[in-house]
Amino acid sequence: MPLNPGTNYNPADFTPSTINWASMAAAMEYAFKIEWPKVMGDAPAPEKPEELNQMRLLFAAIAQGVVKYLQEHPTDFKVTVTDTGTGTDTGTVTQID
Repeated sequence: MPLNPGTNYNPADFTPSTINWASMAAAMEYAFKIEWPKVMGDAPAPEKPEELNQMRLLFAAIAQGVVKYLQEHPTDFKVTVTDTGTGTDTGTVTQID
């Protein structure tokens, strides 16, 4: 499955589920919401449509930049696969550098 950075123009890109993240931008938004109270305490999180649009624009732009960078620099992205011993050509990713 190719990396999906997400786009600010597609609301479906910001609907993560517990099984499958819709996009990298959605994962960033989810992490932001989890981290918000740890850093900001009781301060209200962004809720207004214009605030959410600005936040999602930022996450989508960052995610698109990360994916584009990885596409342009494939040798910078190293994955270590450990053979699971099943006798097939599959394995488990055990490290990403």
